[in-house]
Amino acid sequence: MAKLCAKGKAAAKRKFDVYPSAYANMYASAVCSGKVKPGGKKKTKKKKKLKVKRASTGGGLRKWVDEKWVDIGAPKKNGKYQPCGRKSTKKTKRKYPKCVPLAKAQRMSKSQKTSAVKRKRAKAQGVSGKPTFVKTFKKKTA
Repeated sequence: MAKLCAKGKAAAKRKFDVYPSAYANMYASAVCSGKVKPGGKKKTKKKKKLKVKRASTGGGLRKWVDEKWVDIGAPKKNGKYQPCGRKSTKKTKRKYPKCVPLAKAQRMSKSQKTSAVKRKRAKAQGVSGKPTFVKTFKKKTA
């Protein structure tokens, strides 16, 4: 795995509130490779190409970015889910979200969802400016 250049790291720290994070590292990598200028503007090509939705082939970070993430702690009455995240912690009454991909949320039972949300909200959130990770499924004890 290649190391990020100092210029890319500095640009990502200026642009994102939380560093390191997946999005910040993708941005830093793009700055280091010259695909993005540190000011945030992307390089434009002379020819305009039609936007084509890229297929999620394989796995990894590209697949993770393309998935639809939902908050299983705030289901809607019609059985659907609210999108992951919240605008502001001070201006909203929404509790801390437990986010999973939509496909995983649909596979989970009601008890699995409540257990995951309960474990997430029991932990102290935002310690030293970083989000707290809690496993979605509890380990089975034998």
